[in-house]
Amino acid sequence: MLFEVHRLRVLSEPFGIVKVDAAPGVVQIVFKPHAPVDPAAVLRLVQTQPEVRLASNDKLRIERECAEPLQRAQLVRDIIGRLGQPTTPALEAAT
Repeated sequence: MLFEVHRLRVLSEPFGIVKVDAAPGVVQIVFKPHAPVDPAAVLRLVQTQPEVRLASNDKLRIERECAEPLQRAQLVRDIIGRLGQPTTPALEAAT
């Protein structure tokens, strides 16, 4: 499981994800302010996945029963995969 936690950290960093709380019935993904995520991708995710909700401007809440830690890790990987590619801030794009 330690390997999975590290894998999620590496996968999450480019998206500006600063915290993942993964309990058996709910997963919360917290983004840093101005995270490099396409807002349209987040909107599509919320509209097409009924268990995914915006809990605040910087937090996604996924309500799905996943008893096993590896199932929860896979759920987080799936959600991150549906966000597409991290966006590039305008300042970095100009450099």
